[in-house]
Amino acid sequence: MISNISFTYRSIYSKKAMTDMDSTNLYAYISIIALFVCIPPAIIIEGPQLVQHGFKDAIAKVGLTKLISNFFVVGLFYHLYNQVATNTLERVAPLTHAIGNVLKRVFVIGFSIIAFGNKITTQTGIGTSIAVSGVALYSFIKAKIEEKKQIKSA
Repeated sequence: MISNISFTYRSIYSKKAMTDMDSTNLYAYISIIALFVCIPPAIIIEGPQLVQHGFKDAIAKVGLTKLISNFFVVGLFYHLYNQVATNTLERVAPLTHAIGNVLKRVFVIGFSIIAFGNKITTQTGIGTSIAVSGVALYSFIKAKIEEKKQIKSA
């Protein structure tokens, strides 16, 4: 829920900021600001444990080369995902963008159930049902509003 709320606020404020710059520059600024905001707490909170346990355990399990290549691939795809999301935001309304994000999450959950055999917990089922219901309700209301606009203009 916090992630969805944060994503929505980021989309709204990003859309407002796009009046002065394009989506690629905006994404670059957001990434740089996020780096400066997130790195100090991450180092303070997780730094010692990450070096002592995290990296050593990961290197022991998969090897240094595989770990570095996995970091690179994950970072590349995450960057591309966010770049596409920011470019999409430039072309659609923030609410439409947020609805697309919810649908993406529902798709990821459904795909993980089918492809990986993940179990559907009660929490997952309720959350997915709420997301699908919210998207359906939004689509229904938007269609009704558009219908009223067409009737008034006719």
